[in-house]
Amino acid sequence: MALNVTVAQLGRDLPVVASDLPQWQRGDVGEAVALTLAASSGDLHGRTYTLWVWTGFDRSGNPAWALPVTTAHTRDFAPRGPAKVLARCLAAAVEAGAPERSIALRSWRGYSVLVMRDGEPGLAHPELADLALRESHPRSARIAVAQLPDEEHLDGPAIELPIRRSGGDGLLGLAHATGAHPVYVALAMATHGQPPDEDRYSPEMVISLREWGLDGQPPPAEIEDLTGIDDDPCPRRQHGRRVLQRLLRIGKVGSQYHTAFDHLHRGAPPDQRAAAREVGEAMVRAGLLGEKPSVGQRHVYLRREALPEIHALIERGETDDPGLNELWTAPAPGSD
Repeated sequence: MALNVTVAQLGRDLPVVASDLPQWQRGDVGEAVALTLAASSGDLHGRTYTLWVWTGFDRSGNPAWALPVTTAHTRDFAPRGPAKVLARCLAAAVEAGAPERSIALRSWRGYSVLVMRDGEPGLAHPELADLALRESHPRSARIAVAQLPDEEHLDGPAIELPIRRSGGDGLLGLAHATGAHPVYVALAMATHGQPPDEDRYSPEMVISLREWGLDGQPPPAEIEDLTGIDDDPCPRRQHGRRVLQRLLRIGKVGSQYHTAFDHLHRGAPPDQRAAAREVGEAMVRAGLLGEKPSVGQRHVYLRREALPEIHALIERGETDDPGLNELWTAPAPGSD
């Protein structure tokens, strides 16, 4: 029985190829999946390629797609073949309904995982992913999507996406002109209905990208995980800090980027949801969250003018608001 996936197997059914591997049969599903990604990765350099994608979730329940693009290829946005495949996959995620600022790229077993923070669970459904990927890739691409078993999670560290210091054609040129990594350029273009895989773009595209906010700064989705929240002795403050951290990560800053108030309950155990709702109301009263009605529902967002106070609460558990302080059941970590 073969230990690796051969080029000849790229024409077979993806789940069958994976399940035939001895690694899968002995219970090492992750290793078997990585071998299928390796086989597809080696085929991405031509005009006709096989794209094998696995869908699933990270440990936080965020939908994710494992792509056959190595971590190094994502970081360097090179060579040309894998870079174009990555740009098209980013466009597919946006087309499937993932907000631009909710998308993050993580490294899993040496390959790139596209994580859609707080995305709808349906984004991990292989049929939806398959449809979106086929829309964003050329017809000559052979695309297959399979879903990971529930026990396998797509977790890993954030992929470093440095600012471009040299130019080039296509997205590389736009990234250099805007001082941003090509991944951010591709996401901005896909969000605004522009193809992210052209060989050349007009100079006016740089102006548009700057109008869309490309200034070399990584979007909120790439803010690093902060330490200390897990050690917070007050469950109410711990929940509030996580809510603010999540909203910051997915870019819910300013009245144009809002989310349903009921989403603030996510992550709270059933017996703590009333307290979580109380914390959400208190953060509105404290001015950390603004309110915006949306199609009859109550939506909230992070107020830009309150960002210093928001960071203080996320990073150190500190707040000067008396209403919030009344809710806490223990002093902030590190306080006297």
